[in-house]
Amino acid sequence: MSDLRITNLTEEELHRFMPDLVRLYERAYAHLPEYGYHLPQRIEGYIRWLFRGDPKGFFVAFLGERIAGFIGVHAQWWEGRELFGEVHEFVVDPDFQGKGIGSTLFNHALAYLEKAGRTKIGLWVGEKNEHAIAFYLRRGFQKASQYGKWVRMIKEVSTPVSPRDSRETPSSSGSKR
Repeated sequence: MSDLRITNLTEEELHRFMPDLVRLYERAYAHLPEYGYHLPQRIEGYIRWLFRGDPKGFFVAFLGERIAGFIGVHAQWWEGRELFGEVHEFVVDPDFQGKGIGSTLFNHALAYLEKAGRTKIGLWVGEKNEHAIAFYLRRGFQKASQYGKWVRMIKEVSTPVSPRDSRETPSSSGSKR
């Protein structure tokens, strides 16, 4: 995968690549439609929400000129009174699954969250998405709870929280993606 490139997009690039990102999202959720959005406008709005929430945490994997996957994380996500690094969306093109691209993209996003000082990283995953649950378990996430069809998974990391975090206050609520 020598031509794999992981990058943040500018707003202009997000606009330019949006049709590709929407199609990729649709393809990725084709086998688990109960967990994804279906209308292209809704998908686009969701992707824009991911980007606006933390532009530095929105990473796209390119294999050559083709988008192979994307991940949207927020380094400042409050759940109750606890600050998390939150993985909101993680999509890998079905054509590229099992080739290490998802692992590289996911590790890149986790490194960003750890560098931001997060000691807890959380995500929600569909209860029937056994492939994804196994992926997260192999990377040290543990099942913490369940809400309807969504499973909450959390990973604790050893990176210390920066001192300024103790002065921050909650401004967001949890997501169930």
